[in-house]
Amino acid sequence: MPISDICLLFLNWRTADLTAAAARSAAAGTVRPERLRLLVVDNGSGDDSAERLPALLPAGAELLALPRNLGFARAVNAGLERVCEPLVLICNSDITFEAGAIDRLAAALDADPVAAMACPRLLRPDGSEQAAVVPEPRVFWELTNRSLARRLLRYDRQRTGPVPSVVGPCMAVRLDRLADSATPSAMQPLCHKTAARRLDEMALDAAPVRLDRLDGRFFFFFEETDWCTRLRDAGRRILYVPEAAVVHLQGESANRAPARARIQFFASRYRYFYKHGGALVVALLFLGLWLRLTVNLIAHAIGALATAWRSAGWRRLGVTGRLWLWHALLCRPRWGFEPPDWRAHIKLGSS
Repeated sequence: MPISDICLLFLNWRTADLTAAAARSAAAGTVRPERLRLLVVDNGSGDDSAERLPALLPAGAELLALPRNLGFARAVNAGLERVCEPLVLICNSDITFEAGAIDRLAAALDADPVAAMACPRLLRPDGSEQAAVVPEPRVFWELTNRSLARRLLRYDRQRTGPVPSVVGPCMAVRLDRLADSATPSAMQPLCHKTAARRLDEMALDAAPVRLDRLDGRFFFFFEETDWCTRLRDAGRRILYVPEAAVVHLQGESANRAPARARIQFFASRYRYFYKHGGALVVALLFLGLWLRLTVNLIAHAIGALATAWRSAGWRRLGVTGRLWLWHALLCRPRWGFEPPDWRAHIKLGSS
């Protein structure tokens, strides 16, 4: 595969300047930047992103402006429908490519005919490393210590090799190795508040999940984890390529609304475990996490009182309290990032 046959797909949501900077950094990632194809999907930002991006992006970059926020997975899928290249890099808006990163990701996938996805080493702006490789989710670790599970994960941190799962700021995917593949969905039909949804969305919910697409029922968080699980189940490999480096600012969109981000993370977590584990697994996870939230809520309240209600303690208490209340209401309120018309509320044991 010629290394230039690569599409870089950037997803923008109210971060036009960051997205443009990320797209401009792609030139450093390859020795042949003139032959890269840049595609930016504006995910219904609702600000002036769609108007500003054409002037900010490198010459020749394409822009797909969606009419509303479809969530990360569906927005990426909308962009993938326009990709004809065998290799696509799905990129967040808050990344910067280090020298040669794109070439090294492409070369690693070329060298392993079974591999379908590759992830670079992730760096913070200060040069320290972020977690790029994560273990396959397990209820035990979700209820105890997810960070410990990451630390105990064994893989070669210095050389390219297979890993169970990766985080998604930059995912290189060989679409030509996934073409015409589909995996049956294990999720039950969605609970709809109204039948007046767009027919294309209803068809997406009912259809099998294509292996070369993200599962559109994950609005934000866990969509890449689900994709990695489906790739492994289909016999494909996922590679970690430490020789390729990308700087990641981490969570520029989510950091603006920490309570909503936490609720959305929990909603997607339950969705993932229902899909891959079933209702009993989700019930166990729900009860265990709610118990832990209760303990944390009490601890944060005591901490806030002990520090005379300083702003940091108050914010922690507010986020935990809202998350606890969302659980008390059986995860029904749409308090995450999902717009009201995107789908009906989540019920325990349903998607």
